[in-house]
Amino acid sequence: MRSSAIAEELIDRGKHVIFVGQISELPWVEERVASLGFTHVYDDSNEFNPNPSTDILILDSYKIDIDDAFLTPEKWLHIVVIVDELTPSYRCTVRIHPGLDSGWTGNSNTPILAGPKYIPIRSTLSSDVQISSDAPHDLRIIVVAGGSDPYGLVFEIAKILAKIPDQFEVYLFSKFNFDSALDSRFHHIKVGQQLDELIKGVDLVLTTASTSSLEFLARGLCVGLVCAVDNQRQNYDTLGKLGVAAQLGLRNLDNSWNLDEQKIYSLVASSEFRRNLISRGAGLVDFNGASRIVDVITTL
Repeated sequence: MRSSAIAEELIDRGKHVIFVGQISELPWVEERVASLGFTHVYDDSNEFNPNPSTDILILDSYKIDIDDAFLTPEKWLHIVVIVDELTPSYRCTVRIHPGLDSGWTGNSNTPILAGPKYIPIRSTLSSDVQISSDAPHDLRIIVVAGGSDPYGLVFEIAKILAKIPDQFEVYLFSKFNFDSALDSRFHHIKVGQQLDELIKGVDLVLTTASTSSLEFLARGLCVGLVCAVDNQRQNYDTLGKLGVAAQLGLRNLDNSWNLDEQKIYSLVASSEFRRNLISRGAGLVDFNGASRIVDVITTL
């Protein structure tokens, strides 16, 4: 999502933007890529031959080899890399660290854009900022864990919620189907465009500490966080220390979960707890990060 927010901004400015990469098991991402307005979409880097006089590569990867021929600096006018703690040491002109720590450098002297001002949130979501309602209603909860819920977190949280006798509505976004194990308060939905619609008017989002969690915060939502993978640790720790999101636990090395059931109960039971989190998170992340990043890229 962080890459697509930058691409969306470039396309909106009339730039020719090409997508290179493979997407599997995530139809909703394929749909987004197809509809965003890319000039071309290629599955393989061998299908595209860059022009070193004009073309800028924006790279967001953990797996591409640093010596891959496609990444040879001489092939590009500039290379811009989106980085975090797990990103390989790719050669580049400038780095983007879409995290909350403005002073993060990642042990490199390459220029970097870091901190809340450079978190690329989709600008189209700025019209969907949450407006809290005091009118009585059943609590609405969304549980989502990345693009496909790869580690089965959604069901682990659902099992905890199922123990709570209160009346609420829960929307579970996962590739796994577990309807038969839950009661009528729970609704299973495949991750996709419906998330953007259902998020409007929701009271609580339980999710991983990924870039999407920052998107939820920017929209004024109450967020409970789980750390599922190592590159989410910085967001998880920082958001917890700032008191803008509730820390709910993490995934163990054996792929089991260590979740704080009492904290989840508190988020469901206490509207004051939820309001306080929302209040402290107000203004932490805005919708101009992608625009600031593109300003830099287009002036390289």
